Amino acid sequence: MRLLPHALLYRSWIAAWLFLPLLAGQAVAQLHALQPQQPQQPLTLASDPVVLARAALGAQRGTLVVGTLRSGQAAYGAAYNPEPASAPRAVASGSAEQPMFEIGSVTKVFTGLLLAQAVQRGDLKLDDTVGRLLAGKVDGLSPAVASVTLRQLVTHTGCMPVMADGVTGGAPLVEQFHTYDKPMFWAALARIRLTAAAPPCEGAYSNFGMALLGQLLAEHYDTSWGELVRARITEPLGMNDTVTARGDKASRMAPAFAGDRRQPLFDMQAYAPASALRSTAADMLTFSRAVLAGASGPLGPAAARMLTPLARYEGAEIGYAVMVRGPEGGRRTYYHAGVTQGYRTLWLLAPDTGEALIVLSSNARAPLQPVMLAIGKSRYPVPTAEVPIDAKRLDEYRGEYRVTRTQSLIFTVRGGRLLVRETGRGYIALTPTGADRFAVAAIGAQVMFRRDAANAVVGVSLAQGGSQLDARRVGDAAAQPE
Repeated sequence: MRLLPHALLYRSWIAAWLFLPLLAGQAVAQLHALQPQQPQQPLTLASDPVVLARAALGAQRGTLVVGTLRSGQAAYGAAYNPEPASAPRAVASGSAEQPMFEIGSVTKVFTGLLLAQAVQRGDLKLDDTVGRLLAGKVDGLSPAVASVTLRQLVTHTGCMPVMADGVTGGAPLVEQFHTYDKPMFWAALARIRLTAAAPPCEGAYSNFGMALLGQLLAEHYDTSWGELVRARITEPLGMNDTVTARGDKASRMAPAFAGDRRQPLFDMQAYAPASALRSTAADMLTFSRAVLAGASGPLGPAAARMLTPLARYEGAEIGYAVMVRGPEGGRRTYYHAGVTQGYRTLWLLAPDTGEALIVLSSNARAPLQPVMLAIGKSRYPVPTAEVPIDAKRLDEYRGEYRVTRTQSLIFTVRGGRLLVRETGRGYIALTPTGADRFAVAAIGAQVMFRRDAANAVVGVSLAQGGSQLDARRVGDAAAQPE
């Protein structure tokens, strides 16, 4: 996170799922590093959860539990480092047998569901604004902030900063979140400066925006966000171990780590709607089952509504705080990831196969990325067979292609191969797979160049994991020495 000493709550590690940073080779290196410990069969949603758990924990300390749902049946697997002196008991479905974890930004999915329920009931509209909902409650809002809508908050398109002032470093992070209450939050809202003149903006992850959404919902119903989650989601579903306050469950929290260092637990006030929930694999599969059941399930029509795409986001789409990958009408995947100072989480649904996955780790540095890469490759395979290409033609692709204002893809030629790098990162070689098409097989990415009517290369698209990012050509790249 740009404003914080850790990557807490931020999306850079995987919220984009399979995306530009992976071209730099970090994920490829992680895959290679894990190869000796991984089974020969590729990891998929159908893999043994014990195998998934061991791959996702890697050599990091702590506890990691994986829960999978297939054909209506839940299964669990766990990995521990160090291994207990005596063989651990098998992870059972009974919540009392399962360790608890901070689920980080997966909490946002619950906030999104609360909004979907409110819209479904007709209590609120997606186009309701911050100014209307806080009229007479918070003074001093700028016109731009007052114009931000609920739709924009739940899709990260409201031009909100990642965090507000008051949570920017200095005191230990755990203390900042513990003391940051609602009066401080409303005061910050009155001072906030949007990232653009007025919304909507291109999707940009905002913890402050999601916390604001949760607090707006609480204000509307004259209660607390935590009480809304309990009354409308966890209690009806019997999710007794999904809580904000640890209470008598404190001893069941898996000890938290970042690498080899123990980490404190996070107790939040105003930022609770963004990252405060704790849960178990069993509870998260209960939640997954309810969402997969759609309108006919225990959550009713709001379950289907929460998965409905509302905006474009990082080469794909986003629903009610749920990341959406895959083509409309085709194989779609819904997910969210989370990270706190000592935990890392991944929640994923695949309605086309009726599968769900929850990964809960008590180490913020657990290598979940290679597991997610493998699952993405299995769900969205790309052609990887090499097709011979005249090396002289590679110069046609050389150049800079702009993705966003600050991100570009740079293509060059070296040793008869086409190479690509993202701004600020190293080059990686591409495999030709067809006319104007190349692949990065290790991470399941496909690069497709676009031409104009004069047959000149004018753009490129990067397809990976069910998302697609488009870039336009803005200049030529310098030749690389052999």
